[in-house]
Amino acid sequence: MTKLVLNTLIVLFLTMLIAGRPDPNAPAPQDSAAMATALPLIAPAPEPATPQTPDARIIPAAAPASDPAPPTAPQPRMPGPALRPSPEHRATDQVQPQDTGAIFTVTANRLNVRAGPSTQDGVLGQITRGEDVLVLSDPAAPWVRIRVEGDGIEGWVARSLLRPAR
Repeated sequence: MTKLVLNTLIVLFLTMLIAGRPDPNAPAPQDSAAMATALPLIAPAPEPATPQTPDARIIPAAAPASDPAPPTAPQPRMPGPALRPSPEHRATDQVQPQDTGAIFTVTANRLNVRAGPSTQDGVLGQITRGEDVLVLSDPAAPWVRIRVEGDGIEGWVARSLLRPAR
């Protein structure tokens, strides 16, 4: 084991010795003290003198009149399918929630509340068995829009995982 470590160190030393040589064509580095004295110091520009008379007034220069911006050309249509907002960001007026919905109880151990009526839509939250939910859409549909009053969660769940509350 020591022979392996010793051989590795020797190889590293020789590699650094050979590869670490400075480039003979590169200019030699200068002393930092010599560089500091060689660089000219840049003095800040003096501020213009202001008159010290009591009735001296500063009058701001008039701003140049800006021309109104020329009308922009319509943007070209980007290739690909038309973009649509995701279900979480759709306008809420597309689905008219009704506060006079039916109360249902969750029958699944854990039920995902989704952003849309599909398993492909994102999960907004989860509810557990026995929780009561307010069904806002048609209760006969395969997917129903619900609202959980205590949590404030509003989304879609599969109707088959709900039963009418007693």
